[in-house]
Amino acid sequence: MRKLIIILIMLLIIFIQLANAEKLGVITEVLKPEAIEIHGDRLFVVEGAHFTVYNLDKLNFLVQFGREGEGPGELKAVPMLPNTIGVIPEKIFVDGMGKVIFYSRDFKFQKEIKKKYMTFKTKPVGENFVAMRLLPVGKNVYYFSVLLMDSEMNQIRELYKQEYRETDTDIDMVLDSIHFDVYKNKIYIEKSKLGFKIAVFNSQGNLEMEIVKEKKAPVLTAQDKQDLMENFKQDNLVKMMVEREGGWMNFKNKMNFIYPDTFPLIQDILVTDDKIFIATFHQKNRKRKYIVMDLKGSILNTIYLPIPRESSYLTKAMGRDNRFYGVAKHRYYYLIENPDSEEWEIHAVDLD
Repeated sequence: MRKLIIILIMLLIIFIQLANAEKLGVITEVLKPEAIEIHGDRLFVVEGAHFTVYNLDKLNFLVQFGREGEGPGELKAVPMLPNTIGVIPEKIFVDGMGKVIFYSRDFKFQKEIKKKYMTFKTKPVGENFVAMRLLPVGKNVYYFSVLLMDSEMNQIRELYKQEYRETDTDIDMVLDSIHFDVYKNKIYIEKSKLGFKIAVFNSQGNLEMEIVKEKKAPVLTAQDKQDLMENFKQDNLVKMMVEREGGWMNFKNKMNFIYPDTFPLIQDILVTDDKIFIATFHQKNRKRKYIVMDLKGSILNTIYLPIPRESSYLTKAMGRDNRFYGVAKHRYYYLIENPDSEEWEIHAVDLD
């Protein structure tokens, strides 16, 4: 009887979340969105070297800024290696290939700072920056390193690193790259290779605390493997590789698909609204499980939310997977493509 009651409660929670889902509208000014960023009452959509801004409440188009090129204030647009955007109290910043660009809050170019090769996902923290760098350490062996950088993008110290191996034929079907976020001048780094673990640093790179939870990693089922393969086959990069090899069977016979026994405990970390949102790999009824914590690491809630558009395989493999969701003012916003109309839609779910 108790088990039946628990199942009914869970079904009721899912029903309520579905009922609260709301389609805000369609973004028609963007053809191939590469990421979204939510800040206050603004939605920022990344597409190549351009950034399109909407009013979040009614999804009204406001402005588009950014130029493609290699000159001052210009960005390169590299397929499947997207630029990123963020907003701090007084400025908008963009992280691109080889540089970080700052704009005023009214979208005027201010300055740019050069950065070293293979440094990306840059975020300001106090007077410094935190960024990811891909470092080769041997044949087919690399490290993804999270680095604290000074105001001129010179390395101060390494905060965390994770090994990554690649060969011409091995394909990791579950990619576990590093994710981090910056909130109120604190750096939050998830360490899913070590379990459910989050390290919190101050703007000087000093470790302030670690959040550790005893969680059991979900086992990959046969259905999980099938779903992963189907998603993999839909990836644009994979389609190009398959075509180059002369068809799926030729490609499949050449590659070694590697599945771990269990999923990582953390897929992404988003810190906003004085909360830590942990995206997991666990799914139910086409929704993803999120663990919501306060800034000290106490668990407040566990919720299932709609799955947004996913980053491409190459983007994930390079540690550059961008978000197609965000949280603001107690609402979860996400981007999906309508398969019938082929339009990009923004939806929202109330979190209260």
